[in-house]
Amino acid sequence: MQIADNIIKRALSNVYFIWGRGKTTIANRLREKHGFYIYSTDDSRDWHMKNAHPVSQPYMCRNFEKEYGVKSFWELPKEVIAEREKHFVQEMTPMILVDLLVLSKQHEVILCEGDIDYTVVAPIATHTVHLRNCGTRFDWFERPDHADALDSITKRTDLSAQEKEALIQNAYALVAGNDGTMPDWVTALQIYNIDWYDDTGVDRTLADVEAYFGF
Repeated sequence: MQIADNIIKRALSNVYFIWGRGKTTIANRLREKHGFYIYSTDDSRDWHMKNAHPVSQPYMCRNFEKEYGVKSFWELPKEVIAEREKHFVQEMTPMILVDLLVLSKQHEVILCEGDIDYTVVAPIATHTVHLRNCGTRFDWFERPDHADALDSITKRTDLSAQEKEALIQNAYALVAGNDGTMPDWVTALQIYNIDWYDDTGVDRTLADVEAYFGF
């Protein structure tokens, strides 16, 4: 069964998608100020994995660490991590949309932040924005909910200091780097972009998002 895009778009008309760098910070500030409900796609991964099936969601069910004989996610080759994340998000996106369709009936405004299959969501989304970090001080691993990723490396006793540093640099190269470039998909899908810099301040970016969304 297929559901026409216009039907889903109408049902998700009160869902506001925030993508890019700084999305969690802005979403949290919007919740604090307006009381909006936040749906984090990152936080939903664990329960979606419990519903995944090897036939329908093969990437969500694969144990890459076991397949490649490594003890942690960050030891996987960069190209393997990139492939895994791309397909994982594609497989999880329908599950996210089901969640949002249910939640849209329960909340006046929903802020959805996190990774999702943009090519699928853009045609059915009424409200989308992308935040681009053009500064130099942003550190993905400084967030409390991301700190465990580095701790899982630094606390290992089976690696030398040099091996730990190599894994840390691999992790930064994969998720924490930013050169201020515009992602191709943002331009291709005509997603509205808001730039922020080291001296912009969260309040300024918050105001820009509020103005664009009409909050």
